[in-house]
Amino acid sequence: MVVAIELLGTGEPGVGALMTAVGVGAVLASLFASFLVGTRRLGAWFAIGVALWGLPLALVGVFPQQAAALFLLAFIGVGNALIDLAGFTLLGRLAPDEVLARVFGVLESMVAVFIGIGAVVAPAVIGWIGVQGALVAIGLVCPVLAVAAWRRLRALDTTVHALDADVALLQRVPMFATLPLPSIEQLARGLETAEVPAGRAVFTQGDVGDRYYVIESGEAEVVGDGRVVTTLGPGEGFGEIALLRRTRRTATVLARTPLLLRALTAEHFLPVVLGYTASAREAAVAVDSELDRFSPKDPSGESANPS
Repeated sequence: MVVAIELLGTGEPGVGALMTAVGVGAVLASLFASFLVGTRRLGAWFAIGVALWGLPLALVGVFPQQAAALFLLAFIGVGNALIDLAGFTLLGRLAPDEVLARVFGVLESMVAVFIGIGAVVAPAVIGWIGVQGALVAIGLVCPVLAVAAWRRLRALDTTVHALDADVALLQRVPMFATLPLPSIEQLARGLETAEVPAGRAVFTQGDVGDRYYVIESGEAEVVGDGRVVTTLGPGEGFGEIALLRRTRRTATVLARTPLLLRALTAEHFLPVVLGYTASAREAAVAVDSELDRFSPKDPSGESANPS
C-alpha cells in the first residue's frame, strides 16, 4: 500500500496491481516448484525463497518505477512458493511424527505474531528513514538471514538425503512396496543401525522377537533346526514372523559375511504395516510363503523360519 500510494503515486488501483504481480509470480513458481520435491537441495531452495521475500522490496526502494515494481514484486510470489514447498516438505520429513502437529501449530502461531509485529514496526521505520530507506532496510533482512542460515539449511539437505537412502532401502522390501510414501518415511525415521560380524548370530531360534531387520549390506544364512534353509542379501528383510504372529524366533539368522542391518522395533513396525490393508495382506502372504517354502517341519508340525 505504501509503495503504490506514496512511492509510485498509482493510488488504490496500484495496490491491486502490485498484489496481482505477487500472485502471478506465486502461480508461475508453483508450477516449477513442484519439480523440486525430489531434489536434494530443499534447504537451499528454502534459503532462496526467504531471500526473495525481501530482496525485491529493497530493489523497489532503489528503483522506484511502476514497471520495475511490478516485475520485482512478482519474485516475492516466487519466494513464497519456494518457502511453502521447501519449508513444509522439510518440516514434514524431519519432524518426529508424535510432535509434527505441534510443530506446524507453533509455526502458524509465529507467523501470525510476526505479522502483527511487522504491522507495528513498518510505519515506525518509514517515519524514521522514509519510504525508500525503509524498503531497503527491511528488504535486506531476509537475504541477510538466508545467508546466515545457509550452512545449517544445507545440513538439513544432508539429513534428508540420508532419509531418502533409508526410504529407497525399505521400498525394495515387497511388504513395504504397497505403503504410501509418508508411511515409508515414518518407518525410515524409526530405523536403527546394527552391525554383526561374520559368523555371529543376529538372533537365535527360540529368542524373543522384538525387531524386524533389513539388510543394507552383506549376506545372512537362515538356519532352521540345524540346517541352512535360505540365504538373504541386501534389500531383503527378516524377523517379521515373530512380530506378526507374536511367537518366539522360529529360526537362527547367522551373518555369512559382515552385516550392516537396519532395524525396526515392534512399536515402529506393527502400527504402520498393519495399519494399511494392502501391506497387512502382503505381510501375511510373505509369512505364509516363507513358512511353506523354507521351513523344515518338526514332528509337531511347527515351522522354522527367519522370524
